[in-house]
Amino acid sequence: MKNRIALLPVDGRPVTRNLPMELAHLAGWQVVAPEVNDLGFLKQPACVKEIRAWLMEIASYVDGLVLSIDMLLYGGLVPSRIHVYQVDELIQRMGLLKELKETYPDITLMAFSSTMRISNNNINEEEKSYWEDYGMKLWALSYHSHRYEKLGEEQDGLLVEKLKKEIPEDILRDYRNTRQINFTVNKSLLDLVQEGVLDHLVFPQDDTSEFGWNVKEQEELQYIIRNRSLDRFVYLYPGADEVASTLLTRMVFQLEQEPLPSFYPVYSGEKGALVPAMYEDRPIAESVKGQLVAIGSRTEDDFQAADIIIGVNVPGQKQGDLALGLNLHQVDTNDRNVKEWIGRLHAYRKRKPVAVVDVAYANGADPAMVPLLLDQLEWKELFGFAAWNTAGNAIGTTVSQAALIWLADKKGKSSDEDRIKQLVLRMLDDYVYQSITRQKVRAELYKENAVQLNQVATPLYQKEVSRFLTKYASEWMVESIYYPWERTFEVGVNIRKEGLNEG
Repeated sequence: MKNRIALLPVDGRPVTRNLPMELAHLAGWQVVAPEVNDLGFLKQPACVKEIRAWLMEIASYVDGLVLSIDMLLYGGLVPSRIHVYQVDELIQRMGLLKELKETYPDITLMAFSSTMRISNNNINEEEKSYWEDYGMKLWALSYHSHRYEKLGEEQDGLLVEKLKKEIPEDILRDYRNTRQINFTVNKSLLDLVQEGVLDHLVFPQDDTSEFGWNVKEQEELQYIIRNRSLDRFVYLYPGADEVASTLLTRMVFQLEQEPLPSFYPVYSGEKGALVPAMYEDRPIAESVKGQLVAIGSRTEDDFQAADIIIGVNVPGQKQGDLALGLNLHQVDTNDRNVKEWIGRLHAYRKRKPVAVVDVAYANGADPAMVPLLLDQLEWKELFGFAAWNTAGNAIGTTVSQAALIWLADKKGKSSDEDRIKQLVLRMLDDYVYQSITRQKVRAELYKENAVQLNQVATPLYQKEVSRFLTKYASEWMVESIYYPWERTFEVGVNIRKEGLNEG
């Protein structure tokens, strides 16, 4: 065995490319991926021809491939929403998967292909240009038309007719056509599973809700999967950016022929565990189960039977969104008890490994919880921590961290330095940037209209990073700060331990 996996990510952002590579490294595996500059930039697609050549070249050097179908066919996740390709051309590109399996029959192929999202906003940064004017109306039409099909309520039917008149026919036709093309491609992927070309396939639901055309597509895919008895090989669940990490975790355990650890969830509030997360279609407790199934694991009802305790910080009443400033006063309420929860985790940690996932808010860590965790729990002993973007992103990251560290521990390959580095990185991104710095940056940029992002953001972020590291992780230092897509939403940060030279 080569102990090497190739990753074709959805794009070149740190969370979709670097993070999965770092997680596999925790268990002693090397992951190779295309260079960031070869993976496109926001709406600019990667060169599909070069991606295909890279895959054929690298396949002989690895034990397995984890592939983003969105990157392979469209040149990235965002380009998959705005492309102008026809089905025949995309199916032809998909033929590379058969070629790979025929050339390297022993290689393990795992792939993921997103169900095209429908954003409930008028922001076209990651969508077609007309989303600026009709995004929310397209979302509403999607939601209420599917709801009307399912429930038959008159109010939904009336809204559908009203919305159809408000959206230009050519725009609606174009959007529905793009959706249909992507959906046809996803159905074709099931043939490759049935033929044994793909060993495992995931359809992540990107930014979803209870109803919508995307949900309807998932229902149709699930029907086909069950009808063909493909449930063991194909999985649908809310997620997107974390899927490379969960699939890499699954592949590492499969290639090492090791059973996955089981998890015992501990929630900071009973009500919050049953609240649906924003941008997802199910309660947080079910999202935890879904991400565990994604890596091949499960929960336990008895903590003594579990291998890992996963502490899940939930909102009191409703999940907030720190990036958009939504539901901020419905999170830290009397419906949860964070102090008691941290006390329980402290007690559990004496007997079992503990990981923590923070989903009280979307898009950042809970500013009321994290200081307590840092001061009252031995946070550098954790087997994982994440709080970025959606609940699925954070949960998938945390269970992958914990499982791979557990495997390394079991095999005597664990590295405290690598584990702590991962925790510090997540704290600097999910907490220090997303929870503390980002809104300050946006406020300053609003005042200083023409100033470049890094001129405003970097000094503010460096100040907060320095404060955090001085107090909690003084042995680490920042090497570089960058903004992957030249916007405030995400940050990239590289760190190293004091006294260590690069490389």
